[in-house]
Amino acid sequence: MNAVRVAIKMFKILVDKGEINRKDNFDLYSNYLDGDVQQILSCFEEEFEVKFLNFDDTIYLIPKLDSTILGLKPADLRRYFGSNPNQKDVYLGYYIIMYILYEFYSGENRDPKKIDYLQISYLIDRLDMRFDKFDKLDEEELNELEEEYSINIKSAIKIWTSMLVDHEIKRKTKYRMIINVCKILEEQKLAYVVEGEIRTTQKLDVLMRQYYLHADRVSGINQAFENGGL
Repeated sequence: MNAVRVAIKMFKILVDKGEINRKDNFDLYSNYLDGDVQQILSCFEEEFEVKFLNFDDTIYLIPKLDSTILGLKPADLRRYFGSNPNQKDVYLGYYIIMYILYEFYSGENRDPKKIDYLQISYLIDRLDMRFDKFDKLDEEELNELEEEYSINIKSAIKIWTSMLVDHEIKRKTKYRMIINVCKILEEQKLAYVVEGEIRTTQKLDVLMRQYYLHADRVSGINQAFENGGL
């Protein structure tokens, strides 16, 4: 199989599954190390606004942060938030995802992952505290936070504080909002829910430890959530 065909096959599998590991696909994984294949994949990275990463005998396909091709866009996320969602629901979802990642990966030692699971009930309590704090800020302080972190905090406050924790009939509750957010993470093979607990996948652990987080970035995240007002 020539280098072009190998690169195309790899890209197709990675778009579909997000990863190729050495154990399940030894031949294709080995071909990734070929110089000609690497050169072709580098063209794919540029044209499709992605990054190929190789950690722990697994190749991952990661959309770049500003990707307009394979990355999830706000409009794509609306379908996760009920039958009549709006953009404000998506903004709240963004904040919840950020806070979930903070809870898991804000450790200050060599390994940034500090917990193995996050109970949804605990997460709701913590978010209640966060949004209660936001609700007590004046307009100017909220505007400064929104500008600094590019998050629509005011709309998120309104939605979160108006919802019940849970309800047998109502679809829009705090519990359901978190479950919907977790569906996004689950479809991206980043996290999943088991018996009321959120757990991260090996994929997310590897990417956060090896690629997304370093000492300065962990410090910045902690500063934002602990001292910066988020």
